[in-house]
Amino acid sequence: MADTSCKFEEGFGRLIGMAGRSVKSSLDQNLAQAGHDISAVHMLLLGYLCENEGVNQQTLTEYMFRDKTATTRWIDFLETKDLVVRVPDKTDRRQKMIYLTKKGRGMVGELIQIVRKTEDDALQGIEPQKVAICKEVLKQVRGNLFSLK
Repeated sequence: MADTSCKFEEGFGRLIGMAGRSVKSSLDQNLAQAGHDISAVHMLLLGYLCENEGVNQQTLTEYMFRDKTATTRWIDFLETKDLVVRVPDKTDRRQKMIYLTKKGRGMVGELIQIVRKTEDDALQGIEPQKVAICKEVLKQVRGNLFSLK
């Protein structure tokens, strides 16, 4: 028989969302305490650019699972902080490729340490094998839902 109770508080999606927001909030606080005027979202973009220099805005939009307007706003902010630069694509001048600046690249190492501290705090008392299983389950959930589209 199907469960017809209205216990949304314990729903899988709700728990994932609450955990994600908690980690993001903690990371935002840790970034601020370390004197960085950026958010977890900005840090995520910088981290992606560190691994994938010279990508266009559409690629960043797809990576972030957000709309183009939000991505533009984030890139604009990072550009005002001299952390990224837009460079016209050599083959298509309408496209702008996004690169880390020297200042942005230098900041990434410190940001990684803040992310690690935040993750250590979040995972305190949880056995490493349980963390590994959780990551695999979340990857499978994502794959299941994206295969439906």
